[in-house]
Amino acid sequence: MTADRFLLHRLAFTGPGKELRDLDFSSGLTVIWGGSQAGKSYTAKAIDHMFGSGSALPSMDASGGYDRCWLEIDLPKSGRVTLARSMSKGGYQLFNGTIDNSLHGEDATVLSDSHSSKKGNISSFLLNELGFGDHKIAKDLNGSKAAFTIRHLANYMITEETPMISEKSPTTISDQSGETFNKNVLKFLLTGVDDSSIVEVPDNRELKQANSGKIEIVEEMLKAAMAELSSMYPGVDSLKSLELQDQSTKLEATLERFRLDLSGEQTNVDSLIRERRHLVSERDDCLDLMEDCTSTIGRFELLKTSYASDMKRLVALEIGAEALMAGAKLTCILCGAEPEHQHVEHGFEAVETSRTAVEAELRKVKAESAGLLKAIDARVAEQTRLQRQVTRIDDLVLAKDNEISIAKRAEANTRHNYERLDTMRKSLHEALSVERRIASLNDRLKELSAYRPAPRPRGSVAVGAGTVVGDELAAAVQEIFHAWRYPGSPRISFNEKTHDILMNGKQRNANGKGVRALLNAAFKIGVMDVCRRRGVPHPGVIVLDSPLLSYRDPITSRHGALSADEEELETANLKFHFYNDLIRRSTEAQFIILENQDPPFTLPEGVREHRFAGEHGTEGRRGLF
Repeated sequence: MTADRFLLHRLAFTGPGKELRDLDFSSGLTVIWGGSQAGKSYTAKAIDHMFGSGSALPSMDASGGYDRCWLEIDLPKSGRVTLARSMSKGGYQLFNGTIDNSLHGEDATVLSDSHSSKKGNISSFLLNELGFGDHKIAKDLNGSKAAFTIRHLANYMITEETPMISEKSPTTISDQSGETFNKNVLKFLLTGVDDSSIVEVPDNRELKQANSGKIEIVEEMLKAAMAELSSMYPGVDSLKSLELQDQSTKLEATLERFRLDLSGEQTNVDSLIRERRHLVSERDDCLDLMEDCTSTIGRFELLKTSYASDMKRLVALEIGAEALMAGAKLTCILCGAEPEHQHVEHGFEAVETSRTAVEAELRKVKAESAGLLKAIDARVAEQTRLQRQVTRIDDLVLAKDNEISIAKRAEANTRHNYERLDTMRKSLHEALSVERRIASLNDRLKELSAYRPAPRPRGSVAVGAGTVVGDELAAAVQEIFHAWRYPGSPRISFNEKTHDILMNGKQRNANGKGVRALLNAAFKIGVMDVCRRRGVPHPGVIVLDSPLLSYRDPITSRHGALSADEEELETANLKFHFYNDLIRRSTEAQFIILENQDPPFTLPEGVREHRFAGEHGTEGRRGLF
């Protein structure tokens, strides 16, 4: 195998409890032929499935119980590997080595089936093996781009029966791919130059559509804003008559006056509260002094009682002393001497001394008691004065409470009016905000309505391969038809508009199915030839399902009778030269041909031939499974 192409070795199917079914391929030419419904077309679908097809493999009776598809392939960088994938699509497992070594292997790399996956995917892996990097293909004339994937390359590797005979150009990748994209993929394959350098320019029609969409959105927003403003002022016929800005200015001036009034009234309330607090504090001081007076008077009363008791005791002592002294003036009962002749005092001198002391103490207690009474009277007078002061202050506090109550009601009324006006201001500000939004939306609507996209310069985005490369492709296809000895040595040309090849100036749909099949086969091989000559990467694998359709049985074939150009082919020996040409090319590329009829001669050594005998056949294998 050369270092710049793929080489398919073996296709296999497995399933739980099912025996492995496989099909091997030659490195050059492999021919698979035989009866209908035996699995020939299924082989092409399975190979396509392993190259990233987004569809599950179709069900057929013979495939029942099989759930896994395997492809053994040689790659330029990785060498011999095996790819495994569920027949129901999904991701891949990548094994090193052959299918036999991979069947029970666990050391596999998982590859996503999506090219956009950043964790490794089948598309990037296979493209990288051929030397393709991250390439972009322009999808339209505006330069919007899509990534080049293995599916775009597979269109030039594997051609199933339906597209083989289709009236559409062989460049058609899928029903979803546009004509511009199909042409640019062909250009990239033939030249190796992608569209990464193209600067995307929005299409005028798209710009107009986008602008129309914006207008619709702005109109909806404007309608909603108008409805919102109308709901704020129900019953108003014209919203312009509201003059919201004038209302706002007047309301702000009124609010400022209320704010000043409210500030003054709050200051007044605070001042009254401070005055009341001072009065209460003064009353509390008076009450404290009254309590001190009461306590002092109580103590003085106790002292007054003590003084009274002391005076009673002293008076009693004084009376006793006087009685004793009165007895000292009488005739002595012992000797009968008169008082003036008595020489013994009989102890009365001590009594006299005691009496004198009692009189002095009594005078002192009386004096102190008199002072105490004056102090008590002073305290009582002070207490009375303080009581009158407390009563006066209570009256003042009561009056102040009344003033505070009146001031608070006035402040609350002003605050209520201020808050009511402030609520009106908030509502007015919301309305002004909606009004400004309406004005902004009207300005935006005028701007969008006046928008006119600038015309795009003609030829600003080149599409397709161009005439030089197209003529080179046409020349390569013409060489192929001459090698196949197509009757009449046809003239092949390149239609730059459709990027298809024309035979003798005729469009593809002007030919019969068999001729269209040959045109498609020659086109795909011709693309490979141009890539080889230009040194551009190509996988070197061509899978063709029913390229020799003109050699069908017009009675048993589902494609019906032959057209005039097919009858001409049917009588010619083109089939013989077709196989000879592929055998000659088998050293530089791998061909897998799926046909109903057997080759016109015994195939030489090195060519792999599989005959599917069909359900009722007796020779060869019955079918793919």
